[in-house]
Amino acid sequence: MTFRPSQAVDNRSLVRGLEILRAFRPGLGCLTNSEIAERTGLPRSTVSRLTGTLVRCGYLLHDAGMGGYRLSATMVGLAHVMRSGSFVLNESWSLMQTMGRQMRVNVGLALADHDDMVYLENLPFGPKASLRKIVVGQRVPMALTALGRAYLSTLDEVALGEAFALLKKRHARDWHVLEPQIRAAIVVAQVQGYCAVGWQPGVASVAMPLVFGHEPVHVLNMSLYTDDSLAHVTEVLAPGLLRLRDSIVARLTEASA
Repeated sequence: MTFRPSQAVDNRSLVRGLEILRAFRPGLGCLTNSEIAERTGLPRSTVSRLTGTLVRCGYLLHDAGMGGYRLSATMVGLAHVMRSGSFVLNESWSLMQTMGRQMRVNVGLALADHDDMVYLENLPFGPKASLRKIVVGQRVPMALTALGRAYLSTLDEVALGEAFALLKKRHARDWHVLEPQIRAAIVVAQVQGYCAVGWQPGVASVAMPLVFGHEPVHVLNMSLYTDDSLAHVTEVLAPGLLRLRDSIVARLTEASA
């Protein structure tokens, strides 16, 4: 099929429309065209045109009272289809639940999206589980988390360079501190299979990549609310996380045979 200029325009509009949808985050349920333009870097006129199209297609709702736009229920339906159709999640869930209960830790599974990690599942079995605010679909920053650094450890040189460019743009003020921390975590993850980060006060997280076949790279993590040192928590959680990963890979291999 011949690629025509009009197709290039259509594809660019599609990409921009998806960037508009990605601009919505928890706590930002309603966004005006100006706010969307600021968050995406798109021209206000482009945003105005595309939000109108997204409303007509059923992906956005116009909130006349707030003078902005909200995501529609269509997005919830798409998310449900994605999760219910996830081969890795379906085969991993019971193993994650069993390990979380046995070890009394929070167990999560996440995927990368741009410069964030998105939770595909979170099972809160650790002490103080009621304090656990992570929910399915929640984004956490790739640069700051064990999830993100474990994911980065799987990238080749070209892909890692592209990821670092995104991360540097987002964390420009602190990048001189973050970059060496991330690079050190990548080395640890490549050698030991996991890395640990305590990026929030009182919370320690250990994460490792889950690589299987042609599936996208998933990342497993275990976390605890604790006053113990990160080194101690890592020593306690890492063996269980390794066993969980190996069990999941064995289950995936069996299921795909």
